[in-house]
Amino acid sequence: MNMLSNTSSLSVLSRQIVGPLSRQSTGFRNKHSSTQLKRLFKKNPAARRIENKMGGKVVESPPEVTYQAILEPKLLPNGWNPPPPEDVEIPDYPFKISRTKNKPKDAVGFLPVYSEFRRDGARVTTRIKKVSGDREAFLTELRAALQIPTVNGKDDSIRLRNGGTIEVKGNRAMEVKQWLAGLGF
Repeated sequence: MNMLSNTSSLSVLSRQIVGPLSRQSTGFRNKHSSTQLKRLFKKNPAARRIENKMGGKVVESPPEVTYQAILEPKLLPNGWNPPPPEDVEIPDYPFKISRTKNKPKDAVGFLPVYSEFRRDGARVTTRIKKVSGDREAFLTELRAALQIPTVNGKDDSIRLRNGGTIEVKGNRAMEVKQWLAGLGF
């Protein structure tokens, strides 16, 4: 019994001695530096699982699609699709997508949706250009069409770049083209 009280008082004494040198309030020095702690533990998938289990991140479901497809898109392998027939009435959308121009013999252009591969293919993004009108309505519809949820009120998968270009993470070019062609653009 006396032996246990000596060891506990010894550990308290050692904590008091080591206390000012340590970074934590427990009195023990860390085995890893602060950079190693970030790399090993804070960005670790296990830490993300625990954070999700404890309710750290709030994932909101993607919004509902407001505008339904009015056409069945006919995309060619190169991504071109014919414009909608003139007898089809296209509803008024709050946004507009213009096709590319300057084609030979006044041909109809492509939808301005491009895949971009950076860092030797390790980072793939989809760019959407020539969006005019209400861009926020377009972004909301794009999130709904691609089923992209928002995390903690932020959406890191879709960015509005300078010059009006919209950038989506991942190679989603064919999905975006099918969605836009279905809307009648």
